[in-house]
Amino acid sequence: MAVILLSLPLALAACQSGPGSQGGLPGLLDRAIPGSGTPQRVAPSPGTPAQTQAPQTNVAPNGAGMPLPAATPSLAIETLPVQPPALRNPGGADAIRVGFLAPMSGPNAALGRALFDAAQLALFDLADGRLTLLPRDTEGAPEKAAAAASQVIAEGAQIIIGPLFANEAAAVGSIARLRNVKVLSFSTDRSVAGNGVFLMGFAPDQQVERVVNYARTKGMTRLALLAPESAYGNAVAQAAETAVSKAGSQLLKQERYPGDTTDLTPVVRRFATALRALPARGMEDPPVEGVDPNLPRPVDALLLPEGGARLRALAPLLPFFDIDPRAVRFLGTGLWDDPALGSEPALVGGWYAGPAPEGFADFGRRFEQAFGRRPPRLASLSYDATALVGILARRPDAAGGLPAAATMFDDAALLNPDGFAGYDGIFRFHSDGLVQRGLAVLEIQRRGSRVIDKAPASFQPPSN
Repeated sequence: MAVILLSLPLALAACQSGPGSQGGLPGLLDRAIPGSGTPQRVAPSPGTPAQTQAPQTNVAPNGAGMPLPAATPSLAIETLPVQPPALRNPGGADAIRVGFLAPMSGPNAALGRALFDAAQLALFDLADGRLTLLPRDTEGAPEKAAAAASQVIAEGAQIIIGPLFANEAAAVGSIARLRNVKVLSFSTDRSVAGNGVFLMGFAPDQQVERVVNYARTKGMTRLALLAPESAYGNAVAQAAETAVSKAGSQLLKQERYPGDTTDLTPVVRRFATALRALPARGMEDPPVEGVDPNLPRPVDALLLPEGGARLRALAPLLPFFDIDPRAVRFLGTGLWDDPALGSEPALVGGWYAGPAPEGFADFGRRFEQAFGRRPPRLASLSYDATALVGILARRPDAAGGLPAAATMFDDAALLNPDGFAGYDGIFRFHSDGLVQRGLAVLEIQRRGSRVIDKAPASFQPPSN
C-alpha cells in the first residue's frame, strides 16, 4: 500500500468519486502504486488552491427537537458548548460515526474549540456525507473523557479522535479497547500508546534524534544538556542519551534544574563552571562546521529543551557565563517553533527539528480564512487525524469497493508502512501506537526560522 496523502485536492477528488459519483476514483487512490513508498496525502499540497469560504456545517436537531440552522463550526460549538450534537449525516444507514473528544470547556476550552474547528475544516474538505462527527467535551479531565468515550461508543463510534492529555488518553483507551475501537490521541506521552491508542502528537524523542544526527554530520560529537526537572525534561534527557549513543557521539555533561525555578542565574553559573572543567577538545577530533575555532569550546553543541519566555530568559545567560553561541551550537526541540525567539540574539543560529513550516503556514491561512483567527500549533494535528479517518473510510478494498466496517480502521489500515502525508509532513504509526514523523531541521533567524535540512518525502531509505 502506498503512503496516504492527506491533501485537500487529492483527498477531495478521491472522496467525491465514491458510490453514486461519475466515473472511478480519479484522484490519489487511483494513482497509488502498492509498495511505491509514496505517502498517501491527507492534507493539501503547499501552493494548491484552497477553498476560502467558511465551512457550513449541518447540525443535527438539538435536545428539544428543534433543528439548528447551518452555521460555521465555531458558531456551532459556541451555541452548544457542553454537548455539541453530532455533525453531518447523523441518521444515515451508511454513516461512519467518529467520536471527537476535546476540552470544550474549562481552562483549555480555546484549544479544544480550535481542534474541533480544524476537524470540521477537514470534514468540509473531504465532502463525504457519510462521515459523522460525535464531538464531546472532556473538560480536560480523565473521568469526563472516559464518560465521553463510553457515550460515543454507545452511539456507534467506529473510531475516536482525541483526547488531548495523557491521563485522558489512558482513561479513554481502557474503555475503547474493550469494544475494539481505535483511538487517535493528540498526546505525546508514549506511556499511554499501544493497545489501540495511537499518538498523533509531536514526540520529543524524534525531534532530539533528528537534530542530534544532523549535528553529527557537521562534526558536532561532544554534546551537553541543560534541562528542567519535569516530565518533558526527563523525556528529552532520556531521548538525548539514546540519540547520542546511536549517533556515535558523546553526552559529556547533563545539568538539571527545578522546573519551577524563577531565577536561572545560579543554574547557568554552575553549569558553565562544570563545562569549563571538561577535558579540552583534542586535535584528533574532526573539525566542526560553522564555529569560530579561536574561541573556547568545552562542547560542540548544547541541547536546551525549553521554550517561550523561560527560554528567552535562559538564553542570554549562556554567553554571559562564557558559553558562546559562536563556538557552541545551541540545539532545541519543537518548543523552539516560535517566531518570537529570533528577537533573542543568543538563539539566532540555533537548530531544532520540526515539521517543515510551509505546511502549517498553509493550514494557518485556510483556518484563518474560515474562522477569522489564527490557529494554535496543535490544530493541524486535528485536521490531519480527521482527514486520515476520511481517507481510510474511502480506500478501496481488494475488490475495488469500499472497506467493510470491521476493517475500515483496523491495524492493517492504520499501520500502512509507507505512511501518510498531512499538513505536518509524512507520518506513520507503529504497532506500539507511536507515530514516526519525517522532520526537517530548522535554524532560528531574526525573523522566524529557515529550513537547513529538508524533511524526507518518504520513509523509504535513500538509494545509494
